[in-house]
Amino acid sequence: MKAAPVTGVIIVILQVFSIHTAHSTKVWLPQVDFADSSNWAPAGVPVPYQTIVFPSKLNALVSLPAGIMTVSSLILPQQGGLLFPVHSFSLNVVSQEPASISVAIFKAPGRTPYYSGNNWATYDEQRSSRQPPNAAVPHSERVPCQYETAVFEMGKTMPKPIDMQYHESIEVGNVRFGETVEGLDNFHNFISSEMGQFLFYNAEDTLIRQGKCASAEKCPCQELRQMDAICSNERCAAPHCLSPIQSSGHCCPICGSVFRVNISQFQGGFNLQSFTDKLRRKIASSEVDVTDVVYHIGIDRSMGANVVQLIVVDKGEYGEKSVHMMNSLRPFFEKQFASGFHIMHAGQPHTPLEVDQVFTVVLLSFIVVSAFFTVLYVYYYDDMLIPRLRAAARNRQFFTTPFVFARFHPHSDTDGLSVDVNFPTEGQLADDEREQSVSVADIESQHASSFNNPMYEKPAQKTDPADEAFDDVELCVK
Repeated sequence: MKAAPVTGVIIVILQVFSIHTAHSTKVWLPQVDFADSSNWAPAGVPVPYQTIVFPSKLNALVSLPAGIMTVSSLILPQQGGLLFPVHSFSLNVVSQEPASISVAIFKAPGRTPYYSGNNWATYDEQRSSRQPPNAAVPHSERVPCQYETAVFEMGKTMPKPIDMQYHESIEVGNVRFGETVEGLDNFHNFISSEMGQFLFYNAEDTLIRQGKCASAEKCPCQELRQMDAICSNERCAAPHCLSPIQSSGHCCPICGSVFRVNISQFQGGFNLQSFTDKLRRKIASSEVDVTDVVYHIGIDRSMGANVVQLIVVDKGEYGEKSVHMMNSLRPFFEKQFASGFHIMHAGQPHTPLEVDQVFTVVLLSFIVVSAFFTVLYVYYYDDMLIPRLRAAARNRQFFTTPFVFARFHPHSDTDGLSVDVNFPTEGQLADDEREQSVSVADIESQHASSFNNPMYEKPAQKTDPADEAFDDVELCVK
């Protein structure tokens, strides 16, 4: 296999240095790692003698690992860049039989927005560690503030492509890209270069400007337009509490507790670091386990405010542990501030109904209301249906059908079982005798014309009419 044309490929040899971040620094988290197995198809880091294929539109910068790389062939991207280490790197291309060659394909990384708090971490200078934002940190403070330094690390890994989303400007204290680019002017020139276009997208008209002030105690973290850009990249979940709190700097309502006090209430001068250290000691000695909650201490300068803000949120599912934590701190606040502080609680846990649950409740309510008004209408306005139902229930017509039980119906006039117990009049008796005589004559005429067996003939028996009237009869009540 032959290598693809290298049109538009930028191969840059850079020496990797360690980064020494300073105080008030935000570090970009998403990285593109050559040694990450999830970046390859099939999954797994390439092994020697494989064919390594980069997509034609890589649209990113990938740093190759140090050492000896033995491949059957290397397919380069047409749009993208590969960074070769300046030391301890060797590329060894070995011919292989086509049947024994396996292919490893590098997946093109996607873009991630600059104004998204999940893509940044705060660098803790004292602990020399990176801390991703917790749920209590306002969204406005998760992105580099106008007085902070934004750092894009470059070494064994490269930053994942950053989408500027055509925003007007980015205001920060300073910017550093690896150890080769530092300063706002140098960074602006870098993102306008050909290599910078593989890392920063939609940044043609984005201005990189110095923040208006250099202290968190004197100015807000973000301007209003930056706050709108941050919230546009956040998806808010339904809060599981009765009274969600919309704290300053948060794009979404939260379940927890918020303490706010005006800086003018502090006696003497206000020092954020001193107040933070004191408050952390009180939280650590609280009766509530500090591992069950997360909190954030900051200053709210938005909309002309001048307020110290403590936000406490449950770690994981909301269970009012943050409320208990804030209540345990109330005596401390009452001692520090005679008045002027304000505490808000999110209330009891509450799980809101989902869309399908709301539809089910509405449907059942409609059925119940319809049934109620139907019964009400029938009872007060329909004079035929209820009497019919009552008559049907009284006559037990629910248990009979005209096809099965009609021949056995006790009230039928044609069943041959009913007898009229009323005594006939003399005129009716004469008519009946005439009809009987006619019928007997017809029968005798029929017998005369047919064969008569004397063995089966019986003499006619005469009965007294009075005795016939008193024969047992079956009474049928109509």
